Amino acid sequence: DTISVKKGIPVRLTFRREENASCSEMVVLPDFEKSEKLPEGKEINIDFTPSQTGEFEFTCQMGMYRGKLLVST
Repeated sequence: DTISVKKGIPVRLTFRREENASCSEMVVLPDFEKSEKLPEGKEINIDFTPSQTGEFEFTCQMGMYRGKLLVST
């Protein structure tokens, strides 16, 4: 997935884990120093405010599931 957001505007990403593969137990946003465990079937919010523009990756803890966060001005 690719998600577009604006620099300096608060962001809330909501994740919902729909399967039980061990790889999907956690989401990691390393550039924003954020990570959360994802219990199966439960929505988990991650809140932050991007302070720089660019393309940033988010992944599962094993790096197999991936997405991009595009931050623009």
